[in-house]
Amino acid sequence: ATFTEVPKDVTVREGDDIEMPCAFRASGSTSYSLEIQWWYLKEPARELAHELAISVPGSRSKVIHCYGDTVRVQGNDISHRLRLSGVRRQDEGVYQCRVSDYSDDETQEHKAQALLRVLSRFAPPDVQAAEAVSHIQSGAAPR
Repeated sequence: ATFTEVPKDVTVREGDDIEMPCAFRASGSTSYSLEIQWWYLKEPARELAHELAISVPGSRSKVIHCYGDTVRVQGNDISHRLRLSGVRRQDEGVYQCRVSDYSDDETQEHKAQALLRVLSRFAPPDVQAAEAVSHIQSGAAPR
């Protein structure tokens, strides 16, 4: 079982529209029951490992929430594109595609994620690049 398309880190300006792809294929000949969801994580994943471990799937804490509908299929292939239009600074964060595979006795969960950075529409390009790097290094939240 593997992701055939994963979201990639992206930096956009406020007001832009973005799409993140996610596609998954289960291996084998069994009939699969697959479910796909997009989740939004406010901070990068390393700080969220603890909250994620204790959060119940489907719950909405202040840090993690499910974006849009859950898509379910019977079969080996599933895909779901996340579309955001007119992104705002507060949309910045990690977007995670989660696929649950219910075909075996136990549910398998597969995850792929990407970071969305949103730049002020007025900042000059060279300042933005330096700002983006300093946020990554310091782990500071953008102002």
